[in-house]
Formats: sequence, structure tokens, C-alpha cells
Amino acid sequence: MSHFNVTSWYGVVCAVVNFALLVVYYLVNINLLVEWYTGVLALIVTAAFLFAGTVAARNAQEGSFSFGQAWMASMTVAFVAQFLGAALTVLLYEIIAPELPSLLEQMTLEKTREMMEGFGMSADLLKMQMKEIKEAMKEAYTWKGLTLNAAGGMLMWAIVSLIVAAVTRRNLNSEFA
Repeated sequence: MSHFNVTSWYGVVCAVVNFALLVVYYLVNINLLVEWYTGVLALIVTAAFLFAGTVAARNAQEGSFSFGQAWMASMTVAFVAQFLGAALTVLLYEIIAPELPSLLEQMTLEKTREMMEGFGMSADLLKMQMKEIKEAMKEAYTWKGLTLNAAGGMLMWAIVSLIVAAVTRRNLNSEFA
């Protein structure tokens, strides 16, 4: 059971690192917050912490970790990172920079419009799509939207955790350990 303390700690550190990156983007250049590569960097950071946390938990168990234990350890890191990250982001959006959600919404809509125009979408269809996207984004930057996003993200992390578990598991009584 002590490995849950280890994995929870890795989840906390992961959330804090991703939040720190978010704040740095905000302070350096707010436009970075809507670039695709900032999201990819957050995914890479989280995946690295999933691996590191699972290996640390395995080491805390004296090097023996079944697939199920490894998956659960990885999921614990992901769960803590996702929901603490959402809470920290709500702190940013509600207390530190309450103007940020509306700015992000405008910038995201503009970037989406440019992308759709680049694909050659007709003006009528573009107008209709932008209206639907704007409606869907109303809750994206609220605590409810961030919590739902974190919960939905857990589905993706469950799949990634299967890979992490397959790579990090180790049964000492196996000839393949």
C-alpha cells in the first residue's frame, strides 16, 4: 500500500510542473496557451511522470510489480495529476487571472476560424460551425468544464497506463524478469 504514497507524490509533482509551465506561458506570451505544441508538451510531461512514478512504486515494492499493480500505480499518478491540475487551473482562471478564460476563448475561436478557412470551408458552413464551437466552449474554462475534461482525459490515461504497466511490470519469480 505504500506505493500509493509514492505514486500520489508523483501525481502532485506532475500537476505542479504542468501548472508551472502554464503560468510561464501566460507570463511570457499568452499566445503560447493556444498552440498545439504546448498541449503536446503537457502530455509528454505527464507520460514521463507516469513512467517515473510507476518505476518508483515498483522499487518501493522491492522490485516486484505485477501488471495490475503497475497499471494501478500509473493510474494513481494520472488521477492525482489530472484532478489536481484541473484544480490549479481553476485557481488560475478564477483568482489569479479571471480575464484569461475569455481571452483564451477568443484566441481559440480565431485560431479555429483560420484553420477552417485554410481548409477552404464555405462562409455559410464556417459561420454555422463557429457558432456551434463558441456555444460548446462556454463551459470549457469553468471548474465544471475542467473537471469533465479531466475525467474524460482519464480514459486516455487508462490506455497509456496499460502501456506503462506492460513496460514497467516485473515479477521476480519469472524467468523473464
